[in-house]
Amino acid sequence: MSALTGATLVVADLDGTLTFTAGAPEPQILAAWDALLDTRGVRVALATARSPRCVRRWFEDRTGRIDLVCCNGALVIPTQGSVSWEPLPVPALHRVLTRLAADRAGYCLEYGDHFVASSPTALPWMGDHHRRVLAPGEGHRTEGVVKVSVDSGRAAHRAATDLRGVQVLAHATGDADIVRAGVGKEVAVASLRRPGERLVALGNDENDRGLLWAADRAYLVGTGLRDLDAAPHVRRVTAAPSAVTAVLRDLTAPSGRLTSAR
Repeated sequence: MSALTGATLVVADLDGTLTFTAGAPEPQILAAWDALLDTRGVRVALATARSPRCVRRWFEDRTGRIDLVCCNGALVIPTQGSVSWEPLPVPALHRVLTRLAADRAGYCLEYGDHFVASSPTALPWMGDHHRRVLAPGEGHRTEGVVKVSVDSGRAAHRAATDLRGVQVLAHATGDADIVRAGVGKEVAVASLRRPGERLVALGNDENDRGLLWAADRAYLVGTGLRDLDAAPHVRRVTAAPSAVTAVLRDLTAPSGRLTSAR
């Protein structure tokens, strides 16, 4: 084990990592997160497929102290500095939407401040408060779309096949997001990371892979991504609030975050 020096950036995914109910993290996890926020030498960030609206609803006033990597990295809201957007290229997005319609797949277009759904029941976990449903025959506004959430991973892959400028990020829950090519949590976090800062990451599924691999220490929650077990800096954690809380508590101690197998 080699000691790490300097400040630490702790980055956590949400669904399947900090929360297991498709809702806000449990109080014990939020309490441990608050302790991490108050730990000297530590910055924290959330890296999620969800929108900033959802993160702000769940984390309330805490978000003013948390760097937000939203929509899989297509929308980054740092605590200091400018917001960055990586919208989907319009020509490719037109093709994607035509294919999704032909496939009769449910989908939602995410704009950051609201989303437009193909139907009232498309991806119900996204909620209704900021949902606007396309009227019959209504065209899409294709400028400024940061992701297309599709209710079927297979449909998302079919819609994006052979199109330049887009990529599919699948979720363990069977749905998938289509985002601009080159977008990723690890890319966004690299832009937030300060010189000499050590990176600790928590994640659970395919769209966390790059982030977990790039970290100095990584906590892999649940049973997915089995190939990462061979990486010496990765530690597997049970997908349970108590286990994740223990990890966050451990990271408040210098011995918990400032050592690594790398």
